[in-house]
Amino acid sequence: MDERNKGIAYKVIAIMYFITLLSLVGLLLFRQFVLHQEVSEFEDMAIIVTVNSLFLISGLLYFGAIPIQKLKIRTILLGYILFVVLGSLFTYAKYNIFQKPGLSFGQLLGKMIIVIAVCGIIVLFFVLFSFLGIRRIEKN
Repeated sequence: MDERNKGIAYKVIAIMYFITLLSLVGLLLFRQFVLHQEVSEFEDMAIIVTVNSLFLISGLLYFGAIPIQKLKIRTILLGYILFVVLGSLFTYAKYNIFQKPGLSFGQLLGKMIIVIAVCGIIVLFFVLFSFLGIRRIEKN
């Protein structure tokens, strides 16, 4: 394969990968909200999609596809806060809008603690791979 064919193949692979992930997420949402299945019935698929997405973004950070020149504490904190806000909004909507009955304030606070911890792990994972990617690029 020449460079042009490889470029085309890479684009097709990337598009199909993205479509597959979106289809899996759509299937998970369909099973939860339309078919009203319990989370335990599709939790394995949700874990696969989550881990796969984490490794995709981490790989992009490591190999320099997402350009990061310097890791700044302010940027990391803003990213963490953004993840927490989005995770909190999603958790609130999931448990109090789409499911009846909703969660009490204490139960919701317990879920928020999980969101905060998981977001922290995700951001640390991304920072680690960004740092390793920057070192790799500087070494080359």
